[in-house]
Amino acid sequence: MRTALSIPADGAVLAATVSRPDGDRPPALVALHGADRGVRDWYLYEHLHRVLPPAGIAVVTFDRRGDGASTGEPSRGRFEQQAEDALAVIDHAARETDLDSEKIGLWGISQGGWVAPLAATMSDRVAFLVLLASCGVTPGEQMRWTAGFQTTRALGEEAGAEAQRLWDHALDWMRGGDRAPLEAAVAEGRTKPWWKTAWFPEEVPGDEARDAVRSELDFDPAPVFARVRVPTLLVYGDEDEWIPVDESLAAWREARDDEIDIVIVLGTGHEPAHGEDISSEYEESLLTWLRATAGL
Repeated sequence: MRTALSIPADGAVLAATVSRPDGDRPPALVALHGADRGVRDWYLYEHLHRVLPPAGIAVVTFDRRGDGASTGEPSRGRFEQQAEDALAVIDHAARETDLDSEKIGLWGISQGGWVAPLAATMSDRVAFLVLLASCGVTPGEQMRWTAGFQTTRALGEEAGAEAQRLWDHALDWMRGGDRAPLEAAVAEGRTKPWWKTAWFPEEVPGDEARDAVRSELDFDPAPVFARVRVPTLLVYGDEDEWIPVDESLAAWREARDDEIDIVIVLGTGHEPAHGEDISSEYEESLLTWLRATAGL
């Protein structure tokens, strides 16, 4: 059974959906968003609603602040605000739909793989974490890596190096450097075959936006990972073209040593699926780990 909730959260109202199994006080998983997946109808969120309640686990999905039916200023890239909203969702859903408040975890993909650990360090209300494509470098370094990797694969090493240099200029400007080299690099980059695979904005933000850009792109997840103290499942695709998987695993291992569980889903990329055909390995690993962690 699905229930709609309207959740007050720091000046906004978050539109949420809860699916729960029969019985009193089931454990639950609250899903957090990737950068481009801010509303509830995405296929990986729907997958959770479909497979977890029959396994005895409730699911909560919600529209990110400022997206879909949720009100408030958009929070994409504002990691602390998203973490605070996640905790508000946990509290409200537990109270209103009779969930076990000591067994509510967070599921997050991509950007949600930064937000969910941050929320777990802000409150003991987060009992466990399931993180898909959790990136272990800053968002700025991730974009630099992505530009180089995707461009090199499509157009060769020289083009990949040029795309990375564009991001070097952007990160230097973001941290207080001269604007002129960045604008020159953007003007030149627009003429290059690799422009689209550099994933760079069409226009350079104004200097007045520098602090906001730095706040997002210089977010360092490693110290956050080190403060996480709850059971954590990490899921990666071995063909991910958006994050450096080896560096991300190294960051988690440095932070948590062997206190994490890792699943590498072969033949998948940033999402544990082939197209929208969800990997059976991911589904089975998710269900097995959640049942064990929640004591079902």
